[in-house]
Amino acid sequence: EIVIVGEERRAPYQRPPLSKNYLAGQMAAEQVMLKPEKFYAERTIELKLGTRVATIDRAAMAVRLESGESLAYSKLLLATGSRPRKLAIPGADLPGMHYLRTLADVDAIRAEMASGKRAVVIGAGYIGLEAAAVAAGAGMNVCVLEAAERVLGRVSGPLVADFIADAHRTQGVDLRCGVRIEALEGSGRVQS
Repeated sequence: EIVIVGEERRAPYQRPPLSKNYLAGQMAAEQVMLKPEKFYAERTIELKLGTRVATIDRAAMAVRLESGESLAYSKLLLATGSRPRKLAIPGADLPGMHYLRTLADVDAIRAEMASGKRAVVIGAGYIGLEAAAVAAGAGMNVCVLEAAERVLGRVSGPLVADFIADAHRTQGVDLRCGVRIEALEGSGRVQS
């Protein structure tokens, strides 16, 4: 017996295309799914979606879901993935401020993308730079803000970082490194 518990209401899907092809509208949601829904039913894999594990009792070999339901297990795989670091600055909760992790996140971002509009991307790691490239390709005016002194600072050396930064600047991206964001401002929605 296999049970997959997930807090999203969707079956498991690939995340790498979210900041590239899916954001650009070149892939449909069905194309990022790991398997079609019928795959799970045909193999009697139970999907418990839209719920989270509240606790794990290793001694009893059971997990308790937020709903209160308890699931016994003989083997447990934790595949939690990562989460964006939330900004702890004034204005971080204003409408128009988005994080990019889920299909729903990307759908909300895509709904606001339009040629000529301005996008500010906070963070020049892979996901931020991919999203910036897609936005620039869609005709948006894009500014990327990075706290570190170079792009991809945690995953690449200076030569690669400089090459990637130059490629983005060539596509019209305003790339600013070594900056600290103090606040997001706006009246009813983020504006600056």
